[in-house]
Amino acid sequence: MLGTAPPVKKRVCLPSLEGAPPSSRLRRVEGRRGRRTRCPSPETPSSSFQHERTEDVTAERPGACIQDLPPEIMEVILGHLSPCDVMSFGATCARYHQQNSVPWVWKSFCSRMPGPSEPSDWQRLAILKHTQALHTQRLGPAQRGSPGTRSRRSQPPTSRAMELPEAHGYRRVVPAWGSVLLWDYQGTLHLLRHDGAEGLLSQPNVLCHNVKDFAVDPRNDARHRDHVYVLANPQDVSQGTSRVTFYGLGTGAPVFRMTFHPSLAFAQICLTGTKIHRQLLLLSGTGAVYGLSLNEANMLLRWHNFSVHMTRKIMSVPQGPLSIRQVQSSQNSALYLSGDGTVCLEVYSPALYKKMFGDQQVCPALQPPVHLPLPTKVVKCSLGPSHICLVDERGGIFTQGDNSFGQLGTGDRVDRRQLTQVSVSMRPVDVWCGPNHTLVLLQDESGAKELHGCGFGAAGRLPGHPKGSDVLVKLNVLVPRASRSICAVKNCLYIMSSHDIDEALFDNGHN
Repeated sequence: MLGTAPPVKKRVCLPSLEGAPPSSRLRRVEGRRGRRTRCPSPETPSSSFQHERTEDVTAERPGACIQDLPPEIMEVILGHLSPCDVMSFGATCARYHQQNSVPWVWKSFCSRMPGPSEPSDWQRLAILKHTQALHTQRLGPAQRGSPGTRSRRSQPPTSRAMELPEAHGYRRVVPAWGSVLLWDYQGTLHLLRHDGAEGLLSQPNVLCHNVKDFAVDPRNDARHRDHVYVLANPQDVSQGTSRVTFYGLGTGAPVFRMTFHPSLAFAQICLTGTKIHRQLLLLSGTGAVYGLSLNEANMLLRWHNFSVHMTRKIMSVPQGPLSIRQVQSSQNSALYLSGDGTVCLEVYSPALYKKMFGDQQVCPALQPPVHLPLPTKVVKCSLGPSHICLVDERGGIFTQGDNSFGQLGTGDRVDRRQLTQVSVSMRPVDVWCGPNHTLVLLQDESGAKELHGCGFGAAGRLPGHPKGSDVLVKLNVLVPRASRSICAVKNCLYIMSSHDIDEALFDNGHN
């Protein structure tokens, strides 16, 4: 009598998952016959070898695996996963990468959100929604640890701020006096109230919609940031293509508005100076920069319409005029980044001009912006009160200016009159220049991020290094994996998390 043929052992090689984020989890996948098969998660790193699994294939029903599921069933299964799991699943092979691009799969993640203009935006919005977060860490003198611990000094842990379910991905965060301004990718500016000792407490308020950009007082002390200039599109097209509204953060109500000619369409706004001698820098869509001088104290007292004069700033290098792409500002200077990666610095104070370039200028405001030569293209920049930090397309970090506290990270405390490269072992993601210290957000090959800093370390400005450092050192800060930007005020550090797939593809083209 013949018996039943024993099951045949078949070895199947799964495709490589190069580029997927690391994880040690295993997933259970339902087979067609209801049998659960343990298979490696798509998040498991496997850049140097192929994963293998062994499955039982009977003579009656050979080849029962997840590849046999119809596309319609796969879409239903993917709809129950998180955006991170769907992205990891699509990284396994070209077939699944094409299948997880179905708009319906991503639309299910953001079903409570208003629809975008194009169906392809569903994936971007879902990932932005899933990765958005704002983390804060209190800065202050280091505290004594408990007896018996290895570290005698410890910093307060990083805490997650209040969630904004209605936000569509965090784009920019700016701390202000008694509040935090948060701008999302939908063009909505949110105002979050907070308490100085307990962190963010109250529910967020929507300050304005259709926002192109916004700016507060450029000084690092948040006490000066009690008003905000908001550049937005007016609802009435007859009022022009750009409008600047001056809001008081205490009440959240508009104080005055400025409208421009319809031919002037601005994309960015920056502030320099103080309330009495305020200058607005407006960047147009064509790359031109216009300056506008105001006296905020007088503006708050006037309740009638009046006109102001704008002047266009000339940006040029020996090769010809420049088309500006980004503007950074401080109290006494402005940094201009062109589309081809050229950087120019404009200084308004004689003392600052001497610190930056070593020459004494009686009236530097009348001088044209100074070109900062660099052989490579600059992709990111930050401007502090007396020093600058640039990041080029190769991942190099360059600093220049005042180095009294070692904030340039050059290993000494000698001022630099020219751009000097700072050595780093990881790829920079973001840089931020404080009053006398510098913070750098770095990412290693696995995608993990660390926060490094140099300069003045007292009052907790460099967590874990109260004595400061003249080179970049790792700070005692827990950095989330999706972090993309950093900023700080005197008593708090802000880490914003958000992942934009469009910007990620752009950044990969430069690194």
